[in-house]
Formats: sequence, structure tokens, C-alpha cells
Amino acid sequence: MRFEASRMTSGGKENSMKNQVVVGHIALIQRSKKQWFTIELLKKLRAEGYDAAGVFAGECREPEYMTELNQKVEQYDLREHVIFLGRRNDIPDLLKMIDILIIPSAFEGFPLAGLEAAAAGVPVIACDAAGAEEFIRVSGDGVTFAEDDVDSAADAVEKILEGKEQYKKAGIEFASQMSNREYSTKVEQIFKSIE
Repeated sequence: MRFEASRMTSGGKENSMKNQVVVGHIALIQRSKKQWFTIELLKKLRAEGYDAAGVFAGECREPEYMTELNQKVEQYDLREHVIFLGRRNDIPDLLKMIDILIIPSAFEGFPLAGLEAAAAGVPVIACDAAGAEEFIRVSGDGVTFAEDDVDSAADAVEKILEGKEQYKKAGIEFASQMSNREYSTKVEQIFKSIE
């Protein structure tokens, strides 16, 4: 099952927006993970004519921040286009529901969510800092954007949509190289070369 962004207007007529895109944000609900930025991006994409929706998965660590996020969703009239799912144990299934994973935090190590997305064939847009930027560079599974720059993130979404199959293929290839079997084979080769 795939999450469907709103396809109809309130009058029941077909939505005239140019492309449907479901953006996923998988992270703890806390300020450092910048869910607020993803909401800003959804607002921007909808203003540019995209039928954009957001799926957020992650345990809430900061209830007051969650209240602020819900207020922002209401303020931007996005309540029909955003869903907060809470903590999930079915991330592989959730990834089947989204088109793009976003990693807007500038304080990431190597993002596990990015690797899971790559394995599922889901392209990633990520902040051009720290581990998220490194993930994009080494995996080829997406596009970076300037930190806290909604215009740059919207451009990254457009690049993904234009080359989605290329990014999907690169991500799957990268994830397969990161598998336990592949990793153990490489370690074994290193030990053999030392002998």
C-alpha cells in the first residue's frame, strides 16, 4: 500500500498539480532532526504546483516540539497532506510508501535511515553537512541541499524526480555492497593480502 497525496480538490475535481511526491522523514521527533524544515519544504513544493505529502515516522522525544509541528501543519493548511506515525518497527514497509527520504539535520553521523532507503530503492535528499552529505557522496543515492535552505531542498526534489531511476539504481547497488556478506568478503580479502 502506498500513501497517497491528496489527488482531488474539495470540489471533487481532479487536482491540477504537476507531480505527486511523498516525502518521508524517519527520525526521532526532536528539534535537532528538523521536522519543521520538512514541513516548510512541503509548503514550498505545494506552492510550486506539486501534490506533495509528508510521512513522518519516529518516537517523540520533545512533546512541546511536536505541538509546534502540529501548529505549523495547521497554519499551512497541510493537515490533509501530513501524517505523524510515531515510533515504527516496520521501516522497510514504510519506505515502500514514499518517493523521497529527507535528512535535513546537520548533526548526523552516517545515517542508517539513508542506508535503509538506498536498499529499498528510495532516493534521498540530505543536508550538505556531516554524515548525511558523506552518505550522498559515497552512495550516489540522492542530492544534497544547503542547510536550512528550502529553495535548495525544493531544487533537490526536482533533481530526484528528473533522475529517479538513476538514483534508485545507485542506492540499491550501494546498499548491496554494504551487506554483511559483502563486508565479510572484503575483510577476508584484506586479511589474505596481509598473509
